[in-house]
Amino acid sequence: MAEAEPPVRKRVKLALQGGGAHGAFTWGVPDRLLEAAGIEVEALCGTSAGAVNAALVAHGPALGGNAAARAALRRFRLEIGRLASLLPLQPAPLDLMLSPGNLPIPGPGSSPI
Repeated sequence: MAEAEPPVRKRVKLALQGGGAHGAFTWGVPDRLLEAAGIEVEALCGTSAGAVNAALVAHGPALGGNAAARAALRRFRLEIGRLASLLPLQPAPLDLMLSPGNLPIPGPGSSPI
């Protein structure tokens, strides 16, 4: 009886952009790739916020694999959102009323996700 060959995993390389909110927005890309069983993130590079995401993904094997890397990404992004809600410069009620279509600003204790 022939030995079963291991499943072929597609190897991908990621270039993650920076720019503040783009880091939070593009967090979903490595998160989804780490979740997929048939994909292996082979190489990473990033700028600014993208570099932070890349470092968290690259550190995944030391944390315990893809699931641990995904958890680290989520913890980091949630903590950034929590800290941003504590900044003294927050939109005033009038700002929120006059800015239809914008995402709501999470308050203390709420989750941005």
